[in-house]
Amino acid sequence: MTVEATRKALAEVLPMLRERAAQADRDRIVPHASIEDLTSAGVFRLLVPRDSGGAESDVADFFEVIRDVSAACGSTGWLASWFAVHAWHLALFPPRAQRDVWGSAPDALLTAAYAATGHVAEVPEGYRLEGRWSWATGCEHADWALLGGMIAASDGSPADLATFLVPMADLRIEHNWDTVGLRATAAHDLVAVDVLVPAHRALSFAPCLRCATPGQEENTGPLYRLPLPSMFAAAAAAPVIGMAEGAYSMLVGWLRARLGMAWEGLEFGSDDFNSARLAAASADIDASSLQLMRDMRELTQYAEAARPIPMAVRRRIRRDQVVATQRAAAAVDQLFEHSGGAVIRTGNAIEQAWRNIHTTQAFALNDLDRTLAMYGAGELAVESQAPMV
Repeated sequence: MTVEATRKALAEVLPMLRERAAQADRDRIVPHASIEDLTSAGVFRLLVPRDSGGAESDVADFFEVIRDVSAACGSTGWLASWFAVHAWHLALFPPRAQRDVWGSAPDALLTAAYAATGHVAEVPEGYRLEGRWSWATGCEHADWALLGGMIAASDGSPADLATFLVPMADLRIEHNWDTVGLRATAAHDLVAVDVLVPAHRALSFAPCLRCATPGQEENTGPLYRLPLPSMFAAAAAAPVIGMAEGAYSMLVGWLRARLGMAWEGLEFGSDDFNSARLAAASADIDASSLQLMRDMRELTQYAEAARPIPMAVRRRIRRDQVVATQRAAAAVDQLFEHSGGAVIRTGNAIEQAWRNIHTTQAFALNDLDRTLAMYGAGELAVESQAPMV
């Protein structure tokens, strides 16, 4: 299915996602019906290689789809963004690992918990995993998990940071996701007890930073020559921008409906202050969107030309990501603060977007100060610890 076909199919799905958003938030899980609708529309296959049954779409087009989904339901958009980017990550693994997943189930979904909190032991058959991994977004819908882990040297010191591909059947879900926002993403903990991972299902982090991975043996397209940190940055930013776009559209529609209503001689929705705040929020959301799309198109141009992506560009993409998400969050703050008392009721779409967006700001990828310090240090050519560049 092409990205054009996916967008056409998605247009019919979005109203249903919007209708299910409040119930998903209350139930703390994206409904299976929504997962099935997005699967049928081809959303989760957009970043899967063509040879494995995917669309291998342009990355900017993909993130536009994610913004559309996120505008309808923030949790569903966040889930869709990461499910698809995890599939992209799998395409960097050795071909044998890809066949383990897509050979028998082209629509398989992958959750991930990248923080290396569990224990990894190297054994003759591969690796043994033990412990707990947190923040596994959408794990109840997933077939496989990507778990981060540190491989130790012979003296016990950290030697290599890697990601391990594990069937969900080998893991236990501990249902402990009960949060302020993104409630329906169901990012529970995963627990592994003496889980064996074959060597071909492990991928070091270093090749992903160099954009030279085992998966490129078969997946030769430009999509798979993009830096992992840049893709993860966009995966975090696109849903936030989409949530802000959705909140803005809903508020504009609501205010238009109130035009002509009067209270003590004032017409709601038509005063200059409301109009000015709407304009400011709209400009901030547009600026965030334009930054993200500019960066994704520039990355693609480098990858299509098989040129190395300069570190200055990669630093700027991380800068743009955190600034874009902060700006979108600030825009929703403006919308929320000046929308009237109705939006404070639980289940209101603007209230839900406000909670969801502020929850995304707690994620490490959205750490504004550290990312801006990294970018500034790069501009001055001084050393700094680069967070995910």
